[in-house]
Amino acid sequence: MAKQHWILLRGLCRESRHWGAFPELMQQRLANTEVSCIDLPGNGRRHRHPCPTSVNELIDDLHRRHRPEQPVYLLGLSLGGMIAYHWMQEYPDDLRGIVLVNCSLSPEHSLPLRLQPNAWPKLIRAMLSSGYPREKALFDLTCEQQLGRDELLTFWQMYQLEYPLSFTNVRRQLQLAIKCGIQPYPPKKPVLLLSGANDKLINPRCSEQLANAWRMPHLSHPDAGHDLPHDQPDWLIQQIKEWLKE
Repeated sequence: MAKQHWILLRGLCRESRHWGAFPELMQQRLANTEVSCIDLPGNGRRHRHPCPTSVNELIDDLHRRHRPEQPVYLLGLSLGGMIAYHWMQEYPDDLRGIVLVNCSLSPEHSLPLRLQPNAWPKLIRAMLSSGYPREKALFDLTCEQQLGRDELLTFWQMYQLEYPLSFTNVRRQLQLAIKCGIQPYPPKKPVLLLSGANDKLINPRCSEQLANAWRMPHLSHPDAGHDLPHDQPDWLIQQIKEWLKE
C-alpha cells in the first residue's frame, strides 16, 4: 500500500511549530501516513523572507519549493486553508485532496464573516504588541482548550524570540488574506471542510456556506475554537480518517 503524504499549512503569523504534537499524532492515527509542515514566507525559518501580497506569486513559490513527486493531501488552517484552496486550483496535479479548517474566501464571504467584528480590536492589539502579551492575546482569540495553557505560551514566546515576525510581514499577510478569493469554477479535487462552532476569529458559517456551494462535506465541533488542531485533535483526525474511507 502506497504511503499517504500530508502537508500542513498554518495560518496568519503562525509557523510550523505552532502545530505542536498534532503532526505526530496524525501520523500515529492515520495508517501508512507521512506528515510534513512548511513555513510560509515571513514565518518561522523563513521569517526573513518578505511574504508575497500576490496569491499567485505565493502559490508559485510553494509549488516550486515543495512540489511533491507524487500527489499529496493538504491540510490548511485559516489562512493556510485559503492558500491550500488556491494551490489546488492552480496546480491540481500536485494534490489528491484538501482539508480546510476554519477557512474563508472572498468575495464568497462578507468581511464581518471573514473576521468577526469583536476580533478586530483584539487582533490589532496582538499585532502591535510582542512577546508574552502578543502570544496571550492570540491564544485567547484562537484557543478554547485551556489545559497546558501556561506551558504552551512559554513555547510560543520562545518561537517568537527565535524567529521574530516583522510588522511588515504581518501587514503583508493580512493583505494576502484579504485577496484570497474564490474562483468561479468548482474545486478541482475533493474537499473536506471543518470548523469550530466557538471560533472567535472567523465565523463558522463561512465553512458551511462553502460546503453548500461546492456540495462538499462540512462538519463542526460544538466546543472547539479557531485552532481546531489544538482544541480537538482527536476529533479532527477522526473526521479525516472517515473522509479518506469515502
